[in-house]
Amino acid sequence: MNDRRTEPRMLCADLVQVQWRDKPGRLRHSIANLEDISLSGACLQLEGPLPRETVVTIKYSKGQLSGKVRYCLY
Repeated sequence: MNDRRTEPRMLCADLVQVQWRDKPGRLRHSIANLEDISLSGACLQLEGPLPRETVVTIKYSKGQLSGKVRYCLY
């Protein structure tokens, strides 16, 4: 996969809470490892794959971020 990022990502290794709705609409939660982050994206490591275009909320100690899954390698 080509790296199409417009800015560099900062490496990190923090645990965060991730929240999303599955296909039937149930609210799901998981702990994820935040691998890297930038102004336009982040890399999360979860125990299982999430479908493309899934809306996720990343919760951390100082707030939360929202976005969509653009690709998933499992």
